Amino acid sequence: MAHYFATVLPGLEFVLKNEIQVKIADATIQSLERGKVYFKSKLPAEALMILRTADNLFKLIHRFKVGPHKIHLAAIKQEISQFDLSWAYWKRSGIISYKVNASRIGKHTYSRFEAAEAAAQGIAKGNSRCQASAGMHEMEFRLDINEVDAVFALRLTDASFRYRKEERRFTQAALRPTVAHALVWLSNPEETDIFVDPCCGSGSILSERITYPYFQIEGGDLSIEAVEASTENTGNHNQVRIHRWDARQLPLDAGYIDKMVTNLPFGRQIAADENLPGLYYDIFKEMKRVLNKNGNILCLTDADAALQIAAERVQVTYSKEMTISLKGLHPTLYALKKQ
Repeated sequence: MAHYFATVLPGLEFVLKNEIQVKIADATIQSLERGKVYFKSKLPAEALMILRTADNLFKLIHRFKVGPHKIHLAAIKQEISQFDLSWAYWKRSGIISYKVNASRIGKHTYSRFEAAEAAAQGIAKGNSRCQASAGMHEMEFRLDINEVDAVFALRLTDASFRYRKEERRFTQAALRPTVAHALVWLSNPEETDIFVDPCCGSGSILSERITYPYFQIEGGDLSIEAVEASTENTGNHNQVRIHRWDARQLPLDAGYIDKMVTNLPFGRQIAADENLPGLYYDIFKEMKRVLNKNGNILCLTDADAALQIAAERVQVTYSKEMTISLKGLHPTLYALKKQ
């Protein structure tokens, strides 16, 4: 079985673990680290591309020990030079260009750039057809050093994997597609769902939800730009409707909705003088009205106090599901239900 790892936004490791276990039939989870899930599978790399919570996928090549001083860079070069990497480029002819990215945690007298250079030299030493390139490249390797432990891997994905498509349109403070997928996955998508994102922004959550069976999807935003972007990003799908609306006055029937998932306004999305508890109260009051008695709400925000105050005023129960690390912020995912 091949050894892989997937990177993920810190805080979402268990979500990705569950997605791997459900979608990759023969997967064996090996370990979880901050921002990483290690697993084994016999399936080819192409079969792993269905993992939508992962930011990137890597094929693990080698784990080894490293020393803390510059003199130990030679050992990194030597360790990596042992590997015949032709399996990664055997279908290509001529010289193969590559680069190495490295990360480093711990007290080392060398930088991550020096570690990357040592690894690059090791690749060239053991693979005559490979040539390091600072510009365009055909292969990308990763070297992660954490104290005395090093992980060397081949990157299998590029930026289009986590952003879905190059032409995707993002508005200010748009939610990363991989995070949006994690929220959708946690909502337990079912083909009978009537699903709503009342603060849809550029439609990241809606775009992820339409990748699973559904009965009906509704989304909307107060911003004209957001509605246009969301409409463009979700495309033409049956029973998917995007509206310009105020989340405090939803044009939906009472008790009609099964599931609501949304990235609540917070941070750069709101004005400095906005009464956030009041805004959340009005939104929650409306969400409670349209939600059916067995329905569920998932909300992401870093305004914990505002959410808790509003939820208590509206008389909905709330629970913290997880906190994630997102662009320097640490928003929390809350589950809300009718009392």
